[in-house]
Amino acid sequence: MTIEEAIDILKTAAAYDQRTIGKTDAVAWHAVIGDLPFADAQQAVFAYYAESRERIMPADVRSRVKAMRRDRLAREVVPAPEVDPDSPQSYRTALAAMIRKLGDGLSVRRAIGGPVREGPPPEAFTAALEAMPKPPTKQELAAQQAAESRAGREALNPAADRKEPDDAGPE
Repeated sequence: MTIEEAIDILKTAAAYDQRTIGKTDAVAWHAVIGDLPFADAQQAVFAYYAESRERIMPADVRSRVKAMRRDRLAREVVPAPEVDPDSPQSYRTALAAMIRKLGDGLSVRRAIGGPVREGPPPEAFTAALEAMPKPPTKQELAAQQAAESRAGREALNPAADRKEPDDAGPE
């Protein structure tokens, strides 16, 4: 956060509590909350005054931003960084950067990892795809189900399905 953004935070607070703002105030506030993202600090001021009539202090902003970041991280699953896992320092650095991004409200999700391939798929993939059995059509499935149903009925009552015409006729 810049000193100008710290002044904007103080102006927002002044809109609620009618405080006067000077350069010294901005410098003091910036020294305490200057490392926070401006948008989060602004939201913290709004949330504070939605619940309190007391004058906000930098510690109030810090604690609210901390709670906001904790809530964001609780809702997300941090994916493993794509770095060499045998290098603990680079892994920790990459993981900390991902956690920081999530805390800032950014997304680090990736759909399917890896680079996008240009051109046709490899020949081995195409050959494996062609070797797979083709799924039956709807008509083939219906015919198969009808045959299975007929076979099941015949197994339960073999005489009922094979009625022969009565040569004698009605008596």
